[in-house]
Amino acid sequence: MKSDFRLTALLSILIYALLLISCKGEDDSQSGIVGRVTAAEGGGGGAIVKLIKAPNPEDDSSIWSVNDDEPQLGFPYALEFTFDHRPLTTEQVDTANGSGEFRFEQVVAGDYVIIAEKPGHGWSVPKKLSTSGGDVDVGELRLPLEVVIEEQFVITENTTWESGVHYVVKDNFLVVDDGVTLTIEPGAIVRIVGAGSIEVDGTLIARGEPDNFVRFMANEYVGRRADRWIYVKFNDGATPPDLEYCAFRDGSTALDLETNGGTVDHCYFNGITAEGVNARFQPPTVTNCVFEGVGTGVFNSSTTGLEVQRSIFQGCDPFAIVLKSMTDVDIYCNWFRDCGGTDTSGSGDRGVIKLDIVNTSQFRNNVFETSWYAFQIGSFVDSTTRIHHNNFARMNSVMNIGVTEDERGPSFPNLIYNCFSSVDFFVVFFNCNQHNTEDMNATRNSWGTSSLFEIYDRYVHDRDDDGTCPTVNVSPIMTSCSAIQTETGVPAGICP
Repeated sequence: MKSDFRLTALLSILIYALLLISCKGEDDSQSGIVGRVTAAEGGGGGAIVKLIKAPNPEDDSSIWSVNDDEPQLGFPYALEFTFDHRPLTTEQVDTANGSGEFRFEQVVAGDYVIIAEKPGHGWSVPKKLSTSGGDVDVGELRLPLEVVIEEQFVITENTTWESGVHYVVKDNFLVVDDGVTLTIEPGAIVRIVGAGSIEVDGTLIARGEPDNFVRFMANEYVGRRADRWIYVKFNDGATPPDLEYCAFRDGSTALDLETNGGTVDHCYFNGITAEGVNARFQPPTVTNCVFEGVGTGVFNSSTTGLEVQRSIFQGCDPFAIVLKSMTDVDIYCNWFRDCGGTDTSGSGDRGVIKLDIVNTSQFRNNVFETSWYAFQIGSFVDSTTRIHHNNFARMNSVMNIGVTEDERGPSFPNLIYNCFSSVDFFVVFFNCNQHNTEDMNATRNSWGTSSLFEIYDRYVHDRDDDGTCPTVNVSPIMTSCSAIQTETGVPAGICP
């Protein structure tokens, strides 16, 4: 009897101890967050402080980079210098007291972004923080100056927009006059009101820094939808763009260029509905950029000399790059993913790259992944256009060769030394018509099989399927993707 009593007592003590441990664990998973809001002008009292769940890096290519076995592509972004907090869900809200102090209680452990807002000021630089029990002091959240530029404003003398200041461009447009330079310092934020734009007749210099971007973005959100701006336009006669470490978000067209040349380097384009870079004449060099969730990343027509390299194109729809009437194009060392829909969800005339009358050009050392078509080919893209040393993985199809309404001539690009890692349907599909009359070279590629019968049966649509089509020549073939590097010294994929 005594033994039973002792056992019962022991079990009671053990259960109580476990409950204490459980309660302690629950307490440890909650944190308090404290800090203080200050302002460049006036005080931080009355500011609204928002606690936002930090975005998942795997959902955002802006902070994507390849693993240690491969060279870095594009560039990793510091979250606080490229993302926009406004469309994200707010977990908790607090209002700063008269001294600017704020406090959040019982915050569940996790990764967060904290930011302060107040009418008449810009918002504070977002801070990322992690909680895992105990109080977290985020220090100071500083509200920057906000400068409102009235509608239809013309800058008639050399002007500098300062670091850390929010500049709000009102309705209609702001013009940088001929002969005048507008310099935008690292860390300045340009907020353009819906249907507003910036037009450059003179010179616009916007050179951010890796940890201090120049940002062009929508002034307001209605719910979670941006009130979109129109463009930053460089008119004919203006100085070509000089842009580095800039972010363009939630506009119609980010850069509309009527100039010749220029540089767009280490820039980020997100939520642009039309084109990220629309170059009407000689294009700028586009390097180390990220185009994410953009209609068309780069559009260029009727000119020569486009160079796009070491950039990321993710979720562009209908295309990442569209080229018309072009020569001397070099698309090199880029990563294309989910363009024109995924390999299973795309449809119609969509994909990664669309070409029409493009010659003496090359597309090399790129990775095409989980997209619809890699290449939509129109008229007169001949064998001087070389597509080589690329890797195609989890693609719906690689190349659709058609003909455009101008019917300028047959298309038969040179497809050589590529790795077709995994393709659901066709590698080359010829649309048979009276204009496509030239046979095509697709030799020395790795198809994932050594069977010529399987290659023609599964991956090629040509004269064997329709007597009115040209022939796609595939032999000799490479036995593996690594054999391409053995033979040429250059791997099929990103950045040798």
